[in-house]
Amino acid sequence: MKKLSYFLSLVLLTAAIAVAQTENPGPPDKGVREHKMGMMGMGGMPGMPALGHDWWRNSEIAQAINLTDPQKQQLNQIFANHRTKLIQARGDVEIEEGKLSDLLEQDQPDQGAVLQQLSILQQKRNAMENEFTVMSLAFRGVLQPDQWKKLQAVTKERMQKMFFKHHEGEPGPMPPPPQ
Repeated sequence: MKKLSYFLSLVLLTAAIAVAQTENPGPPDKGVREHKMGMMGMGGMPGMPALGHDWWRNSEIAQAINLTDPQKQQLNQIFANHRTKLIQARGDVEIEEGKLSDLLEQDQPDQGAVLQQLSILQQKRNAMENEFTVMSLAFRGVLQPDQWKKLQAVTKERMQKMFFKHHEGEPGPMPPPPQ
């Protein structure tokens, strides 16, 4: 039972850290409410947490991948079409995370209740991930293959910079994998 509690606490802590590290590198347009989509990069477009949920509004990224104004408009519309569902899904996940946390904080957690709540939380996360993946595929449909490859390169570069900024203080090439 203790091992399960430690494992679930670790999962929640990891999720909280990932949400806390999500950054939006470019300021949103006037009137656009900024909100972070948490761990949305998994299963969706690779690197979305590194770029922010509205990466196409970042002039540096748009210029790097030669994004046209009509493409930006299409991406804005796709995001607008999915924004409400994504916000609701993220809220659902946070509510279920809170319920699970409450169960785990009890002196004598009920294993059955914890596992049932964990299952509900996983369903909510899956729903959020599905919505994000649909939106990400729509984004990708707007980009030309060369733009997609450039976006992947920009994503990789930004993720490396973030990694080294948080872990070593200086950006640079990724170290070789351990052998």
